Amino acid sequence: MIEAELRGKTSSELQNVEDLLTSAVFGLLQYMPPKVFWPVILTRAESCKGKPFVERCKELGAHIPSYEKVDVHFWPVHQEFGEPDLLLVFSNSNQLPLCFIIEAKLGAAKSGREQQDQLNRYLAALRDSEWLSRITGFRRPMALPGLIYLTTSAAWSELHDSIEHAPEHLVAESTLFLLQWQDILEIARKIFPHEDEPQRKMLRKIAAFLEHRDLEYFHGFTHLSLDDDTTKEVHFYNPKKVVFSGFTEIPLETISLVEVDFYTSKRKGTFQGFTIEPFEQVTAIDTVFYGGDQ
Repeated sequence: MIEAELRGKTSSELQNVEDLLTSAVFGLLQYMPPKVFWPVILTRAESCKGKPFVERCKELGAHIPSYEKVDVHFWPVHQEFGEPDLLLVFSNSNQLPLCFIIEAKLGAAKSGREQQDQLNRYLAALRDSEWLSRITGFRRPMALPGLIYLTTSAAWSELHDSIEHAPEHLVAESTLFLLQWQDILEIARKIFPHEDEPQRKMLRKIAAFLEHRDLEYFHGFTHLSLDDDTTKEVHFYNPKKVVFSGFTEIPLETISLVEVDFYTSKRKGTFQGFTIEPFEQVTAIDTVFYGGDQ
């Protein structure tokens, strides 16, 4: 799947299928030892109160780098509560098995409302010891830190909605976490040069695949220099062009009651789109939309 897509051998429609994205990425990550990649990426998953997932695990006596094995169960079916995307189990001989769910989305929002909220249903499944035993093969107690909601954007409103409609608000608040696909790309790209084979090759392939899918954080605009003698008309964005060449500074003489789109973000480096803000008046100002780190 990854090789076919990177070489243009798959249709564009397949790139919008979230199950294929999930299976391609976690199909490789399931072979990653617990001490590699996992402790770093699970630090990026946070609750709505800002607590990292790894801190929640430590509270339950689970130290992720100390585990020896990770098993990924794809789309395990619960007869009452549905089918989460992933059930992960970290295990060794001297710690409680660590078990949690990842629900992955590619653009789509969670399904269900109020009592049928998807994330709350999967949390309920995670509390079903008989189901867990059948899926994982473990019949002893497990550390159950919660559910990670993996999305392409900072879907905090969805998490807050699930908490609001959870049977136990405080439990949901401490067991629901948010992670983005962009985090996986960023961490894979950052750590693969420091790992040994075959982990290095797998992480590099994951990074290339997610980069190909444009699942990368926004890192800011750069300044463009236009030649003085150019007669080219400048556009902010031309949808007919394949390559977007960037923004440039434009002097604004007078703008009155115009709706201009700027962007805001909770996490530094995250581009979540533009929001509409009315402008009363802007006179003769050179405006830079975003400086970034470049």
